[in-house]
Amino acid sequence: MVEPYRILIVEDDPEHADLIRMGFRKHDEFFLDFASTGEQGLEMIRSGSYDLISVDLVLPGIGGLDVLVRIRKFDQDTPVVMVSGHGTTELAVVAFENRATKYVVKSMESFKSLPYIFENLIQEARFKASERAMRMEIERSERIHRSVVENSLGGIYILQDGVFKLVNPKLGEIFGCAAEELVGMPFWHLVQPDDMQCVSRLDRGIEGPAPAYESRVLRKDGDQSWIEFRTVPIEYDGQRAVLGNIVDITERKEMEIELVSSNRELEAVNSIMSRVLQPDSDVEKDITGALADLESGIEGGEVGGIFLLENGNLVLRSLFGPVEKLIRFIEGRDSKILLAGPNVYKMEEFSDYIWTSVPLTFGRSKGTIVVASTSNDGDRCLSFLQKAAPHICHIMNASVMKGSSRQSPSEKLLLTEAKGAGLQSG
Repeated sequence: MVEPYRILIVEDDPEHADLIRMGFRKHDEFFLDFASTGEQGLEMIRSGSYDLISVDLVLPGIGGLDVLVRIRKFDQDTPVVMVSGHGTTELAVVAFENRATKYVVKSMESFKSLPYIFENLIQEARFKASERAMRMEIERSERIHRSVVENSLGGIYILQDGVFKLVNPKLGEIFGCAAEELVGMPFWHLVQPDDMQCVSRLDRGIEGPAPAYESRVLRKDGDQSWIEFRTVPIEYDGQRAVLGNIVDITERKEMEIELVSSNRELEAVNSIMSRVLQPDSDVEKDITGALADLESGIEGGEVGGIFLLENGNLVLRSLFGPVEKLIRFIEGRDSKILLAGPNVYKMEEFSDYIWTSVPLTFGRSKGTIVVASTSNDGDRCLSFLQKAAPHICHIMNASVMKGSSRQSPSEKLLLTEAKGAGLQSG
C-alpha cells in the first residue's frame, strides 16, 4: 500500500485550482489542501505537516517568493514547487536562488503531470531524509564508539599480521609511550621472551568466549608490566584481523606473586620449625631435611650447603644439590666475609645463580648457610634466609648436644668429599 502524500496548494486563481484538482482525480494517494493567499498558506503550514508545498509565484498580499523565503527560514527539507504563468529564465533563477525545489510553468500539460512530478519530488525528499538520518545515526554511533575507545580504562587495539593497526590512548599509557608510536609496531616486540607462547595464539580464530591471556611486557622506560588481554577475530579493511583489549594487572600480579612467595616461605619455615619441635632421633636427618625445606622456600632454589668453622676452616656439614656448584662458588672465598654477616653475591660470569649467605652461631660453634637460586630477587632470598637461620641454629644446637664429634657415616662421607674437593678454606 502506497503511503499517502499530503500536499498544500497555494493558488489564488479558482480555475487553476480546479484544474489542479482534476489532475489528481485519479490519484487517491494524494490528499490536497488549498490556500488562496500567502498568509493563509503560511498559517496552514505552521499548524500542519505537508510532504510538499506548491506556491503560485503571483499572489495577493505576500508574493510567492516571500512565501518561499519564509518557509525556508523554519523548514529546509520539505519540497517547495514554484508555479508561474510566466516561464522566464530570470524568474526561475530567482526561485532556485531562494531554494525552490522545482519551477513549473502553468499549462494544461503541466497540470496533468503534477502528480508524477510531486511524487518524484516527495520520494526523493524522503530518501534524502532517510539517508541523512542514517548518516547522523552512523556519526552518532561513531562518536559514541570513539568516546568509548578513547576514554576506556583498558587498552584497545586492532592487530593485523601481528602489527598494531589501531590503538587507543590507554594502550600507549600502559606501554609508557604515545599511542601513535605503537601503530605499525609488532606486538611481540613488547612481550617478554618467556611469554611468547601466549602471543602465538593471538591470530587464531577461536570460536566462543574470548579467552584471557596474561603476559609480561616491556615498557618504553625499561620497566616490566603485567597485562591481561582478550582477543576476538574480526575483519578490518577487508582483511582478517584481531580486536583486543588490554588491562594493566601489574599491581594485582605483584600481589599474587607476593602471596605465592609468602606462602611458600611460610610453609618452609613451618616445616623447619616442626623439626625443631619434634626432632628426629637422627639429627643428621633433621639437618639435611631442614636444608631441603630451606631450598623449597626460595624461588628457584637449587643448591645449598651448611658449613661449619673447624680449626679456622669452613667444612661442609650438609649439602643440597650438586656439590660441584658449591665448590665453584666457595673456592677463593674469604671465610671471614662469609661469617661476618649476610651477603648477596650477584650473578657472575658463567653462573646462572644468585648466591646468598647468612652466618650461623649455635653454642660455641660458628658456620654459614650458602644458597644458590635462579631467582633474580637476591634481597628476598637473603631476607628469607635470615628468617630461617635461627631455626637451623636450633637444630644445629641439638647436633652439638648429641656430640658433633661422633660423626655419622653420611657426615664422614660429606667431609671426605669436601676435603677432597678443597672445600676447607682459611
